[in-house]
Amino acid sequence: MKKVSLSLIAIALLSSTAVYAHDGHDNLTASKNMMNDSMAAMHGMHTLKLTGVPSYDFIAGMLPHHEGAIVMSEKILPSLTDPQIKQLAENIIKSQKEEVVFMKKWLASHKTINPKDVDMKASQEMMTKSMQVMHGMMTVKLTGNPNIDFVEGMIPHHEAAIKMAEVVMPYLKNEQIKTFATNIVKAQQHEVAFMKSWLAEQK
Repeated sequence: MKKVSLSLIAIALLSSTAVYAHDGHDNLTASKNMMNDSMAAMHGMHTLKLTGVPSYDFIAGMLPHHEGAIVMSEKILPSLTDPQIKQLAENIIKSQKEEVVFMKKWLASHKTINPKDVDMKASQEMMTKSMQVMHGMMTVKLTGNPNIDFVEGMIPHHEAAIKMAEVVMPYLKNEQIKTFATNIVKAQQHEVAFMKSWLAEQK
């Protein structure tokens, strides 16, 4: 196995979660905690040891990414006041928890590495481009409005998952994982479109 070096992006993501607009407000504290806990949950992405097998590495990387979205949603849920955003958070929790169960079971049953399936370049490209997109979470200016802050943070989080799936898609040999990746792209593109539309209505 080879440990991919993404130190600059990983360190930045872990050390700085957002640019904060205000301090001392309960709602802002909720937003900060949401971002901090989400980043902590995704720490596994930064320490991931790539096998070079795209299907395996995709799932191994997507697992902590999903866990970050779940933590992010669960953390902010009690502070959400907009019915649509509350429903979005609940949907993310439900759907991604189900996918986490699937990913853990799949990883447990695919630990044997076939040298013929190794394509380290593909795995590295997938992780690097995903991290670059997720870097957008760092530029989120927290407003103290949990509904807006959740959506502003979840958009780049979703876009990173989409990028991860799209980049690795041509290299996936496992049909089950290829279908899984396709479904992630479709579902999260739909949610990103909704979130962007919702944000536009708030201005």
